[in-house]
Formats: sequence, structure tokens, C-alpha cells
Amino acid sequence: MDELKNLRDIKDIVVVDTFNPLWIVAIAFFIIVAILLIFYFKRGSRKKYKFKLTPKEISWKNIQNIDFNNPKDIAYIFSEDVSKFVNENSIDEYKNILKELEQFKYKKEIPNMNKDLQNRIKEFIRGLKWVD
Repeated sequence: MDELKNLRDIKDIVVVDTFNPLWIVAIAFFIIVAILLIFYFKRGSRKKYKFKLTPKEISWKNIQNIDFNNPKDIAYIFSEDVSKFVNENSIDEYKNILKELEQFKYKKEIPNMNKDLQNRIKEFIRGLKWVD
């Protein structure tokens, strides 16, 4: 019995509470970071920023790239796109050029444009200014 006195009592099983609200916060944080990283890399594979041009910017680009070897192209671009940039000082010249360009529109077979008219159009385009 001496041996039994040296033995210590066995205590009941103690339940250790491992639940901590910080675990939920940490797991949620890592899930959000993972989703953001996936979104960032998926988006990064595409072109970075795609800006859409406004109709006025598209018109300006068309005006700058007129093919002066194609009279029909000149007539349509001049009548549609240049009108957005005409001011009250140049409206008369614009209308005169439009009247002369009517013969190059709405036809299958068109005559060649004379150099004088092409030069007037080039001068008019050089005088255009971007005004919002």
C-alpha cells in the first residue's frame, strides 16, 4: 500500500476550447486576399486600360487620316466628320466645299478630284481646331 500512496490521483479529462473568433477573421482575410489576387492576375492578362474613344475623337482621327487618292472617301469624311469642328468663321467656306463635293457622293462612277479642290480641303483641315 505504500506504493499506492505515492501515486497521484488521475484527474478528469479537461476540454480545451480551441475555438477563437480570430481564426474566422484570419481565414476570411486570406480568402479575400486570394480572390483579389486571382482577379488581379486574370485582369492583368488582358490589355491594361481600354479607353473608348468619343465620337468627336473618332471624327478627329478620321480627318487626320483622309486618303486624298480616293475622292469618295474625301467627300464622305469631309461632310460627316469635319462638320463637328466648323466654327462660325469658317462655315461659309465649309458650305462652298460641300457643294463642290456633292458630285463625288452617291454615285458608283466618280470623276477624279482636281488638285485645286484637294488643296482647299487640306487648307481647311489645317485650319480646324479642337473646341469642346
